[in-house]
Amino acid sequence: MELPAFVIYLSAGAYIAIMIAVLGVPQMLSSYFDLKARRLERQENEANAERRHQENLAAEARREERQDERRREEQRTEDERRRRDAELAERRHQELMAMLIAAIGNGRGQGDGQGELIRSLQQTIEELRAENEQLRQRNGNGSSDT
Repeated sequence: MELPAFVIYLSAGAYIAIMIAVLGVPQMLSSYFDLKARRLERQENEANAERRHQENLAAEARREERQDERRREEQRTEDERRRRDAELAERRHQELMAMLIAAIGNGRGQGDGQGELIRSLQQTIEELRAENEQLRQRNGNGSSDT
């Protein structure tokens, strides 16, 4: 009893399909899982790169904030130093004016002590000029308005 030709072809086709399934499915599954693993790894790498980028941006923002704070602190320090220098110059000016007023008042009735007082005032004026020039140099203002 011989099988009809289409059954032989059908069984041969089934055998070939089984062989392809046995040999091809593991390879297809392996390829699928490899692609999936590569895709997940790429996504993870991209996520890590984005996270590092965000961390770098945040670190840069913190550095800029610290620099801004340092500049503000330096400006406050410089303003305070200038204020103190201005107060010192004002105090010296007031002292000089008080001495001049005292000299004018004392000079009216004293003939002999007047020369000594004038020399003392001139020396004080020179000391104040020198100190004022030092303050101007320290403030970076080299002009002399005396």
